[in-house]
Amino acid sequence: MKKTMYFLMGLLLFGVSLLGLGGHEAKAATDYSSQFFTQVELQNKNNVASTDFKENDRVKVVYNWDLTQAVHSGETMTIPLPAQLEYVSFAPFLLKDNDGNTVAAAVVDSINNKIILTFSTFVDTHTDIKGSMFFYADFNKDNIVTDQTNSIAFPVGGDYTTLGVMIHKVTSGGGGTGTPTVVFKQGRIDAKDSSLINWTVTLNNALVDIDNAYYTDIMGAGQTLIGPVKLKYRDAYKKELYTRNESVTLNANRSFRLELGNLQDTSVVITYQTKMAGGQFSYKNTAKIGGTNIDEQTRNATVNDYSGGGEGEGNNPPPVDPPTPPEPPVNPPVTPDPETDPIVVTPTTPEVSTMIDGDNEIQIYVVKKGDTLPSIAEKFETTAQQLKIWNNLPSDEIKVGQKLIVKVTPRKVTVTSQNNVSATPTTTMKTLPQTGDTTSGVAELIGLLLALTSAAFLTRKK
Repeated sequence: MKKTMYFLMGLLLFGVSLLGLGGHEAKAATDYSSQFFTQVELQNKNNVASTDFKENDRVKVVYNWDLTQAVHSGETMTIPLPAQLEYVSFAPFLLKDNDGNTVAAAVVDSINNKIILTFSTFVDTHTDIKGSMFFYADFNKDNIVTDQTNSIAFPVGGDYTTLGVMIHKVTSGGGGTGTPTVVFKQGRIDAKDSSLINWTVTLNNALVDIDNAYYTDIMGAGQTLIGPVKLKYRDAYKKELYTRNESVTLNANRSFRLELGNLQDTSVVITYQTKMAGGQFSYKNTAKIGGTNIDEQTRNATVNDYSGGGEGEGNNPPPVDPPTPPEPPVNPPVTPDPETDPIVVTPTTPEVSTMIDGDNEIQIYVVKKGDTLPSIAEKFETTAQQLKIWNNLPSDEIKVGQKLIVKVTPRKVTVTSQNNVSATPTTTMKTLPQTGDTTSGVAELIGLLLALTSAAFLTRKK
């Protein structure tokens, strides 16, 4: 009998451990891979669809997507980049609707060479959701063959779509060195912070004598000057002579001026950073150099923002009208006796709609202005954590007009009693949508083990 008791107690402890593990189980967010991507297209620098490029062309990759089933915030779509291409920018970007609401956020995984789209709470409150996404890529010279058609496979619809892309070899003409210039300017997006542009201006590489030289910089729209301007003076052999920093501010014409002094067998390199405000593709700056003995010379430079982008859209489902409650019975008014009847204060009951889901009666509340998740939980005598479980909310963030499950009441209860065991209510209750419950079977196992343990004690007593 002792062996039997030890065996039953072991089973009981094993069941409890299973229940504990089930209670802390974290359900991983679903990744739909390329399931909802419906079409892919390559575009040239003029945003025209094409499959004919040069090996040094920059390619715009455009995807369309359409959600053919309900998804939830926090779930993802992931697509890898074909081996024949390389990302131009690793900056994250957002897919927004026409009202500026974020539908999904995109992150470029440079290590695994893929893009991950994560859905926002937009998908929890909208239907018929679809959109597009684009990013820029260069050809990977190690994985293409020039002057012939390359088969490039793109993930689409859970499978792959292969595009035949003709890639032409670029041959340089002439050769030789460039003519030294008096002014040259170029810009490049910062490798660590894709919102910054690093500008470099080279003055007087031609080594002409310039008396009372000055430099004027005109900054294009959509960018802000960051930090000081650095000047590096070099000799005829481009060896650094000395450097200095200048703190400058832009005037009404979005320009600043630097006095360089007399330049004799001397060149100057000027560097500074600007921060892009976003919302435009090209950022332009102008460089000018002049002096008392030379005419002013000008050079323009443009930097294009090759970050990805896209958009999304969806429809708000029509509101569900709550069922009309029956008319309450008409009772004659009762005049309270102030000396014997206590004063009763009727609390304000929040408006809810009720629906029947199998054996459960579910109350749904529409979020009003000023509501918070804890305040709603207090109204319905529950907890914010329970509301998040019922409604699959990743955080306490809610929106006006959002519908929340606030109470679940079983409609059928069966009570049984046998062998002097305490009566236990057994509730027939379907799993609520999105609750993530995984432990009901384990709980039944625990009940069975407890019953077996009790029976074993009674047998031993007899």
